[in-house]
Amino acid sequence: MTDTSTITSDIIIVGGGIAGLAMAARLAHRTAFTITVLDSDRAPGPVDETLQLRTTSLNSAALDLLKDAGVMAHLPTRFLTDFDRLEAGSREAPEALSFSAADIDLDRFGVFVENDRLRHALWQTLEAQPRVTLISEARLSSLQRHDDHVDGLLDDGRALTTRLIIGADGARSQARHLGGISSQQRDYAQEAMIINVRLTESPGHTTWQIFTPSGPVALLPLHDRQASLIWYDSPGQVQKRMSMSDDALRAAIAEAFPARLGSVEAILERGRFPIRRLHAQRYAGKRLVLIGDAAHVIHPMAGQGVNLGLADVVALTEALEQESDPGAGHALSRYQRRQWPRNAAMLAGVEQLHHLFTLPFAPLRHLAERGLKSADRMAPVKRFMMSLATGQPMTSGKGCKDHDTQP
Repeated sequence: MTDTSTITSDIIIVGGGIAGLAMAARLAHRTAFTITVLDSDRAPGPVDETLQLRTTSLNSAALDLLKDAGVMAHLPTRFLTDFDRLEAGSREAPEALSFSAADIDLDRFGVFVENDRLRHALWQTLEAQPRVTLISEARLSSLQRHDDHVDGLLDDGRALTTRLIIGADGARSQARHLGGISSQQRDYAQEAMIINVRLTESPGHTTWQIFTPSGPVALLPLHDRQASLIWYDSPGQVQKRMSMSDDALRAAIAEAFPARLGSVEAILERGRFPIRRLHAQRYAGKRLVLIGDAAHVIHPMAGQGVNLGLADVVALTEALEQESDPGAGHALSRYQRRQWPRNAAMLAGVEQLHHLFTLPFAPLRHLAERGLKSADRMAPVKRFMMSLATGQPMTSGKGCKDHDTQP
């Protein structure tokens, strides 16, 4: 039976992932707009003590956002793992590039937290907000954008009307598609295998990455002697490892990962996902705007996907919080002018890094390794790269300026 009810809000956010829920939390805290979140999945339930498969890093700016919106009150500290050191290198020079949070007067760069745990905390926060409506298992079907409002339909027949659509529905964004916004995409023909493990010793508070011709291997330290190992390779090689026994996989890890990993006591869980790059040609249109993976998908070796999305949340809120009409074109253009070039620069930098360290010609890879060592000795370069990792501006005040031109 078709539902004939109409969903009405000042702002409708399409997508109930981390970026979409954080957007709702920020807007609810900073503005008086009514907000509806449409999530295609089921409402997230409580997360048990078991380590969840997907983990994300939250930098200082992201943590400030979540604290400001009241989300951190729903995240027990025992599930947050601080990291205060970043290291990258090659097999020959595993610590060629190293950053310490103390170098920029911070106690930590950020924390690692499981995605499901963060999403549930966001959902709990929003359930207590009187101006936020959460609708699960809702899929956007059509949009008609007018000068002063947007009408639309869900696939179950329900109608919607709003003054602004925020697309936060991921890389395959229906909001982006219905908004007529094209994107540049690249398939790396690579997959990331996630292997959650328990180690015999604590992994400490350093996250590291080793570049190899077939792709990086990385460690994200977690609580209770647990860690998330990320192993990038071709889909065929990933499939072979996915089908290995735990003992065989432990042996493969011991061979491929550096000795600093230590001994793997147990394989807890494993999974895989494809590696792609995406950047929308623009972020804003008539009464429609994109954030998070709907706007940009970066190679995960940078560890910045969620942080970039949360930076979008901050920027869009700043563009809207003084407006009486959330869909005002000048406000959406202001957001686009700020975020598009910043995200484009980050995507381009990671693209170059990926290209350098997957070169098939060994002498060129050697030059890339020397470049890492050179960067480690250049204080301005280190300071700039650490500012990206933390989400904070460079302390010298010479960071990237906002661009005034639209893409």
